[in-house]
Amino acid sequence: MSDKVTPGVILSSRFVFSEKKFAEYINYIDRSEAVRSKGYNLYSVYTDYMDNPEKQQQKLGFNPKSERTSALFTATKDNLTLDEKENLKHQFLKAQKNESPMWQNVISFTNEFLEENGLYDSASGFLDENKIRYVTRLAMNEMLANEKMDASAVWSASIHYNTDNIHIHMAIVEPNPTRRKKEFTTKKKDGTKETKVQFKGMLKPKTFSKMKSKVINNIVDRSPQLTKINEIIRNDIVKEKRGKNSHKDKNLRGQFLNLYSKLPPDERLWHYNMNALNDVRPQIDDFTKIYIDMYHKRDFAELNKQLDEQQEFLKSVYGSGKKKMYENYKQTKINDLYTRMGNAILNELKNYDKTMRFERELSHQNLSPKQRLKEKSRCRSRRGSSIYNLKKAVNKEYIDSKNNIEHEKLERSIEWEIENER
Repeated sequence: MSDKVTPGVILSSRFVFSEKKFAEYINYIDRSEAVRSKGYNLYSVYTDYMDNPEKQQQKLGFNPKSERTSALFTATKDNLTLDEKENLKHQFLKAQKNESPMWQNVISFTNEFLEENGLYDSASGFLDENKIRYVTRLAMNEMLANEKMDASAVWSASIHYNTDNIHIHMAIVEPNPTRRKKEFTTKKKDGTKETKVQFKGMLKPKTFSKMKSKVINNIVDRSPQLTKINEIIRNDIVKEKRGKNSHKDKNLRGQFLNLYSKLPPDERLWHYNMNALNDVRPQIDDFTKIYIDMYHKRDFAELNKQLDEQQEFLKSVYGSGKKKMYENYKQTKINDLYTRMGNAILNELKNYDKTMRFERELSHQNLSPKQRLKEKSRCRSRRGSSIYNLKKAVNKEYIDSKNNIEHEKLERSIEWEIENER
């Protein structure tokens, strides 16, 4: 039985220079919603939808004969007047004349994803078109800003319905092209090669990840999960920590001193990921684990629960795919936690080392018995507070790491990999 999961959101983009496609799209603008839906294949570069007509149409339920299509909308208008349609047609004609590419984006949702997030009701067929238009505009703003076309591009879009999925089709042009030209070599039907100079149509991989993040993050509200994590940190970790007298902790003190004895003499090498600490790093990790087991065992269990839920969310949004990249999410965050805490431990060890060096220097100074006693007392105080400061620093790194459980950056890196995998 396959555990493959279809992504809740798919974003795809292609571009075309074909005069026929431009002309058909301009005619498409004039048509009613139902007639436009039937005429979609005439202008679309997605005649096979997403690369494979049999596989993808079956998976996504795409039906080019669907008669239900929303009104054409743009960056500022939900419905276009006749004059506004004429102006849009004029802009596309101008773009065609000036040899602009026509980009065609498709955002496709599984209806389950939309229903889970309150945008669609399968029983009545109701879709929150206002929200769909809103996230489409956010995605388009991201695309145009990232590609430096926000002051030059014109676009229009419509929502297409069918029994298995809902998708938005967008068409984008530059009436006065701003992109640089590039030489392309293509193979003609007779096998001969042809070289053309055209405006660059390929979009940057990170553009797709940013667009998809905009769509997902404005449909799915993960703030309750992040708020819950903040409450765990503030109430269960920080508040509890203030009541502990850490410098009397014998378990941590022994591990701390043992670790100190294993470090190389050069303090410049005391960074968690330095190669010089390869042999010591397992012991640093042991210290982190002991600390968590002693003071944050339940919190760490809750952290693992939150990470598991986040990983499942990513799987539902991006799909399982060939590489199952969502599976690395949890371990990446745990590794980040250990790295941050490891560096906090090493920073405290540096402070402890300074105290020890000060004591050694003090032993060689010619001081009166009273002065020596006073300085030794100060040293003991500083040395005793080292463990306290260590736990304080580790707590801060633990808090920062837990408080950093967000999916947007990860989504961008995953989406970048997905785009490159195609």
